Amino acid sequence: MELRHLRYFVTVAEELHFGRAAERLNMSQPPLSRQIQELEEELGFALFTREHHKVSLTDAGRTYLAHATLILDQVARARQEAAGIAHGGTGLLRVGHGTHLPDGFVTRVLAAFQEAAPGIAIELLEAPTPRVLRALQQKSIDVGLILTPADHAGLIVKPLLREPLVIALPIDHKYADAPLEQLSQLAGENFVTCRKYDDPGYREIVEAICQREGFMPRVPQAVEHKSTVLDLVASGLGITFIQRSATTERPEGIRYVEFPDCVPHIDSAIAWRADARHESITLFAETAEREAALLSAQLPALSDGAVSCNAGYAVNANA
Repeated sequence: MELRHLRYFVTVAEELHFGRAAERLNMSQPPLSRQIQELEEELGFALFTREHHKVSLTDAGRTYLAHATLILDQVARARQEAAGIAHGGTGLLRVGHGTHLPDGFVTRVLAAFQEAAPGIAIELLEAPTPRVLRALQQKSIDVGLILTPADHAGLIVKPLLREPLVIALPIDHKYADAPLEQLSQLAGENFVTCRKYDDPGYREIVEAICQREGFMPRVPQAVEHKSTVLDLVASGLGITFIQRSATTERPEGIRYVEFPDCVPHIDSAIAWRADARHESITLFAETAEREAALLSAQLPALSDGAVSCNAGYAVNANA
């Protein structure tokens, strides 16, 4: 039995006339009659009674019609949903992202994407970039917002944001008003940053910047979430490096100063598997790029003559 047999049967049952059913199916009546007879022979019972050019359903035929109609509806719905996923109209998009992104950026991207594709549900994974990269490789997510440079084998990677860093100091700190001449002057300072995790992240960025200047930051205060860092700096418990975008909403009691030499920056990108063909990925990437461009235009500019340099380590999915 094939689906066409069910379609033929349902059409005849709706018309209760082989001639009209044949017209609806764009076929002649004799082949349609033969197809219904073959179906009845395969089932082992009659679906229709045929007498004096009048066609009616048997009791068995009425029962079979209810099930056949349900099967055809399910097949049509399955095809519609699958087509929607293939063309980016409906379905599920799994997105991985880290905490390195500016506050509110992920929310902005999600809001704009949901407006453009309201039929697509979003599932979020918040994790450090190495874990996001592994999730992409293992196909447990579809797209990732990552730190770069990163191991991008088998991935399509498009840049999103370049964020300069600044030094966050308590407002009464000795360097709050007297500009630093060298970053190594901070070698004896207490730093506030995140604790170390299995995967590298914000803590390793701070360490990489300091190590280039010949010292390892002393971290008596390590916190679980980066959002707590500025509150501790404002309380006078240490200093930190933070994205310039974070300075627009700063707690009382903090002074932000620029780096004395080159200004470190961190780069963010969007990545997905090169073999992925989900059209919603393309739409999500375009939305993220557009929101990144809008945000970049709003970020505070570097002072005249400031030179940008990379903040630190290369991200590896196997780190």
